[in-house]
Amino acid sequence: MNSAAVDHLSHAFSATDDASDVNDPMYDVFVVGAGFSRPAGIPLTSELFRLVVCESKAIGAYDILEPDVRRYIEYYDSTHTTPIALDDINIEGFMSYLDIEHYLSLKGSDTWSEEGNRSQILVRHLIAKIIFDRLSSVPPDQQKLYDLFAIHLDPGDIVITFNYDTLIEDALKRNGKPYRLFLDRLISVDGSSGKVDTEAKEVILLKMHGSIDWFDRTYFDNNLRFNQETPCWQLPYHKIFSNQSDFLPEKIVNGPYFSDSPLQRLYKVRNLDRYFEMKNYVSNPPLILSPSFSKIVYLNLLKEFWNSFYSAGPLNRMVAIIGFSLPEHDEYVRLPLFSLIHSFQNIEPNLPNLKKTRLKIVDLRKDGVDLQTYKQRYSFVDWNRADCCFEGFGQNAINMVFEKPTGK
Repeated sequence: MNSAAVDHLSHAFSATDDASDVNDPMYDVFVVGAGFSRPAGIPLTSELFRLVVCESKAIGAYDILEPDVRRYIEYYDSTHTTPIALDDINIEGFMSYLDIEHYLSLKGSDTWSEEGNRSQILVRHLIAKIIFDRLSSVPPDQQKLYDLFAIHLDPGDIVITFNYDTLIEDALKRNGKPYRLFLDRLISVDGSSGKVDTEAKEVILLKMHGSIDWFDRTYFDNNLRFNQETPCWQLPYHKIFSNQSDFLPEKIVNGPYFSDSPLQRLYKVRNLDRYFEMKNYVSNPPLILSPSFSKIVYLNLLKEFWNSFYSAGPLNRMVAIIGFSLPEHDEYVRLPLFSLIHSFQNIEPNLPNLKKTRLKIVDLRKDGVDLQTYKQRYSFVDWNRADCCFEGFGQNAINMVFEKPTGK
């Protein structure tokens, strides 16, 4: 998307177009990580490699994964002083190895596809399936926890999630809360310019690392254009876009929007159970960014979600960090997160309608050493001006986060 269009994507983060207009509402910003989804049984990153290996064996696909696992162990043992066993592999390191190999086309003509090599696609498929299976069995008492979170969200609030699951949108739908999956609702678009709908009454949910029910149409469209140039062309195969009546794909953006936005190529689908029943495991995976140290390499399709992020913080009523431990494999998030928290805690606009809360922090820290490690990662937080709940995401955390500030 060109720079002129990007200029129009700041409204949602900045909360008002004109800071002098004190009648405009002030919005809350929530940054959500894996700890938010843990009560629903969604696995943590540290658990994923073991689960992926088990699932690949269960569906008879470990023969695809095993050669790359062996090569990774050989590479690791040759570049580290201490060898690694299969059970000790972390998925971030393994996927980083595969991501770099694919991005640099180190296999040359053996590169499987634009979407990734076979193991990359298989792992993304299996991660999505593992999460989908867990979502299908969330107990009612845990669903109520996410319902309670959704009920507290107001139109204009922004939820920035790094999770692949659909817990938040499912809760929003159950509770009749309109939401959108992109920054600004536009009234009209004229070339590279757009008019923002400042009256839109929706929660804004930004899924920074994709979603188990999102699919990218780029690969299908590229093949379609190629086929149409041949005399007897036929529709290319794609698990989703060749079977649209089964999955009813809908763009994640709707209404007037910039035609050159990469988000125009992303679709949300239904009937994921049907998708996971299909046996071809190494094509057309859901759009989820691999849990990898090299994640930023594959971020282009979703990079728009970060546009104008520096505007966040000063005019927001509340900022809450829930279950996001700023892990090593998401190091690229440190700069925007620092900007958000620093601006929220240190910039105080003189607006009579703006009554800020303290910074809200929720995480699970079991002992003093664990807590100290967490605070070192968030060394830029002014802890004297933060309310914290370190017993994980639950009822007490919700009570703390949504407690009304004094005088509000």
